[in-house]
Amino acid sequence: MREPAQSRLGSRQGGPPVKRFRAYEDEVIALYHARLRGISSPLAADDEVWAQCELQGRRVFRDCADSLEAGLTEVSDSHIAEVVDLGSARVQQGVHLTHSVRAGVILFDTVLERLLECTAGVEGADRAYAAAIRALQQGIGRRLEVGSIAYDSFMLARVREVHDKGHRKLAREIHDQIGNSLSLAMRQLELYELQVARQNADVPKEVRAAQDAILETLAHTRELVTELRRPAITGCLEAALADFVASMGDERVPVQLWVRGLDEWIPAPVAEEVFVMVRECLRNAFRHAEAGNIVVHIDIAPHEIQSEIIDDGLGFDVEQVLAGGRTNGLTGLQERTDLLGGTLHIGSPAGRGTHVTMWIPIKEDRALR
Repeated sequence: MREPAQSRLGSRQGGPPVKRFRAYEDEVIALYHARLRGISSPLAADDEVWAQCELQGRRVFRDCADSLEAGLTEVSDSHIAEVVDLGSARVQQGVHLTHSVRAGVILFDTVLERLLECTAGVEGADRAYAAAIRALQQGIGRRLEVGSIAYDSFMLARVREVHDKGHRKLAREIHDQIGNSLSLAMRQLELYELQVARQNADVPKEVRAAQDAILETLAHTRELVTELRRPAITGCLEAALADFVASMGDERVPVQLWVRGLDEWIPAPVAEEVFVMVRECLRNAFRHAEAGNIVVHIDIAPHEIQSEIIDDGLGFDVEQVLAGGRTNGLTGLQERTDLLGGTLHIGSPAGRGTHVTMWIPIKEDRALR
């Protein structure tokens, strides 16, 4: 598809690279929209969906421009936290995750074209250009990552819902068909027993055995129906964290919590340590960050635990806090991570929120030191 003339990336002369680059924001977004329409992307077909894409596209562009100006990579986690809801929204809008991935590639290429044009031949622009490229990559990559987590979580919830509905339907069938048939058979044997009693005869032992077998089967059937109707129980780690969030009682700060995987994969001592570490991150976010949103994602696999805690609050200077001796919380996190043989990273640029990532290996034969 030929791009509209008014949307083509042309060359404008004059001014520093950052100023020229910022001037192209509207044109880049227009070209991004045109290219999505060119591949018949559902992200460009609906005004409401496109409005969400445009907002994220502009934020990626501005982070790229800020990084170009500062010569340092600056990506706002406060913006990324808002993407969490988009993953589930895409499912409800009938948009598959692959369309978001394609859109991310198109946005990257579109912004990169303008970035290359504005920095080409500019002396000393290499460092700033590299920072802007990293911001572009991280801005798009993190949004796709967070969006995919929300997408997967929504789909998992739907699978659980279908699974629960299937269990409830099976419970009804067992109760209505098998249970009723067994009850009817038991009633027939009871009537036979009454008839034998009127004749002053003994009930055959085979009839007694049949009654006992039916009673036992009825008991097992009731247990099975009860088990099938019991709602699915989320993992202990998720429940414990949800209880902690509820205990904080701060409705002004919504917390979005996802725990994927099975708690059975985590040795109990490791699960306790992970809970304490995530709880400490949440406590700090509630007390100090003045955040508008907090996102917690924990991915449990048989061999590892990946955790992310993101807030869009004030952020803080990690090195300054460490140098000032106010390190009880950070030191505790690092010590627990080292004890578990994992890794800890805290990213918290001032005014741009905090992003904590933790990786913990799972080794059944390793005791805590």
